[in-house]
Amino acid sequence: MEKNFDLMALTAFGIESVTKLELQKLGYETKVEDGRVNFAGDFEDIVHANLWLRTANRVMIKVGDFDASDFGTLFDKTFKIDWSDFLTIDAKFPVEVSSVKSTLSSEPACQSIIKKAIVEKLKTRYHVQKFSEDGALYRIKVYILKDHVTIGIDTTGDSLNKRGYRTEISEAPLKETMAAAIIMLSKWNDRFPLWDGFCGAGTIPIEAMMMAKNIAPGILRKFAYEAWENFPKDIVATEKREAKKAVVDSEAKITGSDMDKKIIDSAIRNAGRMGLEKYIDFRAVSVERFTPKDSNGFFISNLPYGKRMEIDAEIYKTLRDKFIFLKDWNFYLLTADINFEKSFLKSNGNRKMFNGRIEVRLYKYERRNLN
Repeated sequence: MEKNFDLMALTAFGIESVTKLELQKLGYETKVEDGRVNFAGDFEDIVHANLWLRTANRVMIKVGDFDASDFGTLFDKTFKIDWSDFLTIDAKFPVEVSSVKSTLSSEPACQSIIKKAIVEKLKTRYHVQKFSEDGALYRIKVYILKDHVTIGIDTTGDSLNKRGYRTEISEAPLKETMAAAIIMLSKWNDRFPLWDGFCGAGTIPIEAMMMAKNIAPGILRKFAYEAWENFPKDIVATEKREAKKAVVDSEAKITGSDMDKKIIDSAIRNAGRMGLEKYIDFRAVSVERFTPKDSNGFFISNLPYGKRMEIDAEIYKTLRDKFIFLKDWNFYLLTADINFEKSFLKSNGNRKMFNGRIEVRLYKYERRNLN
């Protein structure tokens, strides 16, 4: 496999700029497109990005980038790629295609053409007529937008939101990557208290404490590249060892509360898988019955909603009362309720994002510069 790669960090729509800042802090030059942030790197960077990116969904090796409006061009330009630079002779390489606003609108047909082109190219390099595909998985993802084709190989495997600590989730789970994104957008840091009054499975408090203690979000899990025979194993071991050394002490004061004790018990167990159960104050108490003693801080929460994406009116009232009382706290509230401000209060601004397939907005109520 080559040593230098064009890489793509895929993100949920609406948080590309957050992932861009993450990559820049990790030392990379970036270029942003819808749903992805492009950067360059080598084997170490593939491991480093997968281990440390908190808001991206996956890291891809970009192997093809071209225009195609007919099947002949799609085949020819896919065939031109030196696939043996990436795929071993026994590689399992399923092809997934997403086509939007393109002449090549049939995703199954595109999938078949691309798969055939890859097989034909591999035949010329490995000099065999049939491939067993019983080796490591190299998932090939193809994105066609307005007749522009981008082909990537997934280095991640399960999405990066699968940190490994959350085996117990609430009914409307907030993805770990989205939780990290809204914490970053709030500009919270561990000098200030953080309270999530509707913490559910504990995702926001856990992600916040992981940031405070500089715990790599991918430290518990495995990635697709770890099974690749042509990926250096020593780099993987070194990067994981360095990530464990990077953990720091923090005096962050983080509280997660929820009125359901069973959910809080689950949150504590989830935190325990990251070794954080002693660092986060989880409480089985409603927002109405708990008030922090701190004069200022950050209230960051994914508000509960029902099947129609509407929040119970009582929650609005309780939250409004708490907002008025905590006059020097900044509130960041994520909700799928499109009428949220009409029912609650006018915000300082909001940001549209997607938690999975659900369109949500992060409403900002900033009353003090706490950064």
